[in-house]
Amino acid sequence: MSWLSNLQNAYAIHNVIAHRPELPVYVIRDGADGLEWMDLSDPRDRLKPFHFEIFFGKETARDAHYRAALDEAARTQRPVCRQIFGFWDLFYPLPDPGTRAFLYVGQFYREAPDWETLSAQWRQITGQEPTSANTDFVHFVRMALELPILEPELLHAYEEFLGHYAEFLTDREERATIQERIDRINRETLSRLWPIETWVESAIDPDKFRLTPWRLDGKLADYMKEGLGIGRLPTTALALMPLDSRSAPLDWVQTLVRNARIQRACIGFAREQPETAATHLADYGISLITSARSSKNLARARLELREHAQKFQAFVKERFGVRAVVGIGTTLAPGAPLHESHREAVLALHMCAQLERDVLFFDEHGGRSEFRYAELQRAATALSGAFDREHATEIKLASDRYVQLVLRYSGERLEVARSQFLATLFQLWNGVLRRSPMQHEARDRFASDLTRRLEEAPAMYQVIEAFKEALGRLSFVSSKAWQGSNVMRLEATLQYLRENFAEALPLPLVARKAGFSVPTFSRVFRRATGTSFLTYVRSIRVEHAKNLIVTTPMSIDQVAQACGFQSQHHLIRSFKKTTNQTPGAYRKAHASVYEN
Repeated sequence: MSWLSNLQNAYAIHNVIAHRPELPVYVIRDGADGLEWMDLSDPRDRLKPFHFEIFFGKETARDAHYRAALDEAARTQRPVCRQIFGFWDLFYPLPDPGTRAFLYVGQFYREAPDWETLSAQWRQITGQEPTSANTDFVHFVRMALELPILEPELLHAYEEFLGHYAEFLTDREERATIQERIDRINRETLSRLWPIETWVESAIDPDKFRLTPWRLDGKLADYMKEGLGIGRLPTTALALMPLDSRSAPLDWVQTLVRNARIQRACIGFAREQPETAATHLADYGISLITSARSSKNLARARLELREHAQKFQAFVKERFGVRAVVGIGTTLAPGAPLHESHREAVLALHMCAQLERDVLFFDEHGGRSEFRYAELQRAATALSGAFDREHATEIKLASDRYVQLVLRYSGERLEVARSQFLATLFQLWNGVLRRSPMQHEARDRFASDLTRRLEEAPAMYQVIEAFKEALGRLSFVSSKAWQGSNVMRLEATLQYLRENFAEALPLPLVARKAGFSVPTFSRVFRRATGTSFLTYVRSIRVEHAKNLIVTTPMSIDQVAQACGFQSQHHLIRSFKKTTNQTPGAYRKAHASVYEN
């Protein structure tokens, strides 16, 4: 066997392991001095479950787990797959009678974890209750969501690969055929069930020195076609994001878990679609690269891209019951780096949520004009001026312009956008205080409450929603500041109503919470809002009902319960009084939104 044949065999093995660094491969030797580990894959020290197990005093249990699995593999001379604390490991005995040596891969899941699974694992390892306020638990969840999932067919293929690897290491297989056999496994099963995301990531990478996978050859090599699942050079980037119903927000860590399941499913779904590959978009969405057929004119190509986006939306809706929005970047020349198209797709994606669009091309809103930071400053100044004049329509237009420019300035950087919004909020708040000074305690309490949701929002669209909600609250306080402490108490009450609309809200209870008698509360409320307490609550509930009717398949009775109405009849009567339509007619009129 020539050295070149040996190298080709080793390279075939490398092509399986190197592109899937989240599943490390080791050789374990069991000798007189204990277990000796040799890392055969990614040398980086990625955070794994055993790090948490060791920290929380479960090292002895894991050592016993390793020992029992190795003993079984040595005795049976067969691969052993075992789990501890819900995490799986695979041990493959090397066919060498003179030593106890094994190939090992781990840790992984055998099915996608959900919130209940992760919570149970956390309790078992730490003895603590899972809570989003616990930073250690959040760290654990993020680690767990990055682990690979080896479902039955994929696990069987990986065992077969390890078998060839073991024979290669011990010189027991006809080496001339190893490369062919491993390439077949990689091509027919591994690449299909475990798409290579690193190539997609390099195609959209913002680093100008990072080459696209096809840059050197100017075309897709056969192995790239197999790994990516596409046959021609991609030209366009898309970005998809699930949107939660505003009336039923998840705990943000639960949202992370849900998003991870959607991401995995969409990456697999992309593999089934023509000329499309996908990777994760941070921890909330999916980045896609694709291309329309070159024979189509621009209008037909855009139509094809839109239809492609709608396929993914329909998939997410059917599989997870969640509405998704898609942004589409500019189409570039075949083979060009796709970072700019991807940046535009992400910007369009976040504008979808603000413009209530399901699919948005970047050039449909905002265009390609070169950005200058001075534009952002002018927009912030215009927003401040609108606040000073207390003009509602002007505030709405100025805030929309400002949000658009913050998105362009921040790109995909969540914390950059958050910091810009927070700085502007405090600037506006200081302007309100200069015009109408308040007591320190009331001022500080309001400022803290004003920014809390914005500081905690985990996704860009939620940051934008929190900013706009805070603007609305600030605008109300600014316009009613002459009422003194009463307006602060009333504003807090309005926020309470917006957050608890689904609960029973009897007038005497709400008035007492606000610190007023019922007559005084009713008088102050009407003077400040221009409407009665009952009408205001009804309008909030109807707005949330409209959202559920359009974005979910919930029955009218279920919508009524979710929005705080006493009965389905109560919802229908209130809905018709507010919108001049029945809920059923409203759903039918907006069916296209739901279908997308």
